[in-house]
Amino acid sequence: MSAIEIDPRGLEPGDEAGTLAAEPRRRRRGSAGVGRNAGLMPYLLILPAVVALIGVVFYPIGKMIVTSMQDLTLKDLLHVPPLPAQWVGFKHFTDMFKDGTFWSQLETTALFMVLNVTLSILLGLSLAVLLNRISRWARLTLTGVMLFAWVMPSVVSAQLFLWMFNNQYGVINWLLSRIPGVHMMGHDWLANPYQALYLCVTGVVVWGALPFLTITLHAGITQIPKELTEAAVVDGAGPLQVFRHVTLPKLGPLLVIITTLSVIWDFNVFNQIWAFWGGIPNPKIYTLGIRLYVQMNGNQFGQGSATALFTMVLLLGLMIFYIRQLFKIGDAD
Repeated sequence: MSAIEIDPRGLEPGDEAGTLAAEPRRRRRGSAGVGRNAGLMPYLLILPAVVALIGVVFYPIGKMIVTSMQDLTLKDLLHVPPLPAQWVGFKHFTDMFKDGTFWSQLETTALFMVLNVTLSILLGLSLAVLLNRISRWARLTLTGVMLFAWVMPSVVSAQLFLWMFNNQYGVINWLLSRIPGVHMMGHDWLANPYQALYLCVTGVVVWGALPFLTITLHAGITQIPKELTEAAVVDGAGPLQVFRHVTLPKLGPLLVIITTLSVIWDFNVFNQIWAFWGGIPNPKIYTLGIRLYVQMNGNQFGQGSATALFTMVLLLGLMIFYIRQLFKIGDAD
């Protein structure tokens, strides 16, 4: 009598094939369930961010678009229940484009932005090159000083510059008066609004932008392979030629990015201008930011929303350009 082998799993020899065939089906059914849950997981994880984005970004933009097409007053908002606003369509936009002061304020904003961006980039690039040539302790000291200036609130820095340009005890007038033949004691920098905006406020904006631009550009310079610079020097290139033919081309994508960011920031300057005058400045130097504040403060919510929407669309074009440059840099890398 032959011995019968007993399967430790309690199965007869004929049942083993069926069990082994059933196991892959069970694994497939289990993995399919896990796959369905895994497919929903990314959407569940991103859901809080989408809700926050809708509440913080899309709803205010939608409300601004609706308000720009309404004749909304403070009385309508404070009435209980709120009164329905009168729809005026694109009237606020047509009135804005027909207003000569709007185009003058847009021109002032553009000139102010171009001046600040140009000075900021040129000075920031110069300081970045300087940081690359000085000793380590001097570089660390200068970087620390710039970071201290960077963290200072814009209102505080505007007040410091206002003291420096004071017509009675300001250090700027005192320093300029030390130059032979120059008599600036008692000079009032705020008497001429254009002088105040394009000299004094520009000084505040550029001073606040230099730390970020300098440190960023210096970081870009340190990433340039030294072999390129050494090869250019061996070929007889001088410092200016190395800077022109090696440094600038390698910093090109980074310069495009920080220039685009500077354009957006300087186009929206408000705090420095407001703090310099301690309130509403001379109407001759209104920027779009000042125009928007004056309209909202004067309960012209529809007109203010139209101004804000125009500014947002204008800057959105710059943001699209900025994002495209980021993608180009990513593809190049």
